[in-house]
Amino acid sequence: MSIERQTASALKWTGLAKGVGQVVSWGVTLIVLRLLAPADYGLIAIVSVIIALLASVAELGLGASVIQSANLRPEELAAVSGLVVLCNIAIGVLLALCAPLFAWFYGEPRLTALIQVASLSFAFFALNTVPQALAYRDMNFKWLAMVELTGVLVSGVATLILALFGFGVWALLLGNQLQNLVRTALLLRQPQPRPVFRLSGIRRYLAFGGATTFSRLVVQMAYQSDVMIAGRLLSQQALGLYSVSLHLATLPMQKIMSVINQVAFPAIARLQSDRQRLRIRMLEASRILTVVSIAALWGMASVAPEFVHIVMGPKWLAAVYALQTVCLVIPLRMLQIIFATAALGLGNIGANMRGMTATAIILPTAFFVGAHWGINGLASAWVVAIPLISCFALPRMIRSAGITASELFAFTRGPLVAGVAMYAGNFAVRELTQSLHDAARLALLVVVGGTIYLTTLRIADRQVIGELRRMFTALRA
Repeated sequence: MSIERQTASALKWTGLAKGVGQVVSWGVTLIVLRLLAPADYGLIAIVSVIIALLASVAELGLGASVIQSANLRPEELAAVSGLVVLCNIAIGVLLALCAPLFAWFYGEPRLTALIQVASLSFAFFALNTVPQALAYRDMNFKWLAMVELTGVLVSGVATLILALFGFGVWALLLGNQLQNLVRTALLLRQPQPRPVFRLSGIRRYLAFGGATTFSRLVVQMAYQSDVMIAGRLLSQQALGLYSVSLHLATLPMQKIMSVINQVAFPAIARLQSDRQRLRIRMLEASRILTVVSIAALWGMASVAPEFVHIVMGPKWLAAVYALQTVCLVIPLRMLQIIFATAALGLGNIGANMRGMTATAIILPTAFFVGAHWGINGLASAWVVAIPLISCFALPRMIRSAGITASELFAFTRGPLVAGVAMYAGNFAVRELTQSLHDAARLALLVVVGGTIYLTTLRIADRQVIGELRRMFTALRA
């Protein structure tokens, strides 16, 4: 089977699982939002940032190095597995001991118990990192899709039940931990090496993984700095409002990019010896990614006032501006991610260094300044920072795939034009329908916006319709 057919199959199964999981997650989230207070989401945002940052260190990039490696010997894999176990257990224990320090830093005693329970995540990471990497390497995405979907379903049901019974913030944390437990139990059913605790013979894995870890950690710290800064400068209520709006704005990115990156990284690694073929596929992927991301995110931004009022409830109305603003720049962020993945899959870590440096400087600075104007200032920081980072990051990343800036713009121009038309059309409809109830206006905006987007896209870029049809044909096959 060709890599393109394997990739299409992988996208089908991963996309199907993510799609069903997305529906469940959104349904649960929108119900739980009405049951919990914004301050609960502020607390879980802090815990999530701490776990995410330490997880990137504990893994040491070894999962990525297993996927990217051209030759993988059993004794090397056993040693890699042993190191992953040791690092994750050590980080988990250290975090549990340091939990009171984080509670003191943020002035919130409840963080101690929350962080200590969350530290159990590292026991799961110790066991599932290598089996998951091996499944990615073999492009066994049908199995991975079933694992992911099962975890999401179990977590969603558990979170909803706990929230209904008044568990508050613990409903979010325990639901997530249950998902980790289910995923780990299923991944351990796959054949895997027995860990061997030695370092000899894995220098090349540590070299690639170390560079990958450093890059990921710096970028992740920069992108998580908004919550770290807001946790000190804003109230838990304000932080909760911001974190939920950010979660909704970035949820499509997280789901879409998790599908694409899971498939793209091993596929690009296999195509690294055929650069012309890779170049064409990357341009096609950029066009389709832009079509989907602008439709979802600019569409969300254009209906945000009605969506928040009707779906989330009046207590979340202060999050409207943040949701609208962040949604506008996330499609550009998604392009950065896909080309960063391409550079990583090609083993060209240096291509990401310029963007990493810019991200580390620009984002925290923008968030620190913006936080002095509350959640709206934090959201506005995204609009300033993401385009600036793109000026530094994208040119070198796209060159690593043999693509020029003019080619990339030519392939993404149609969706951009269609997105502007959709946004302008919905703005006009809102002004003309002020007398309508928000629910009726929301339905009207969705229909009108979608119609304008698809019609303009067909006029502005006829090729993309053909590409979408070919993609769906390949997925059905």
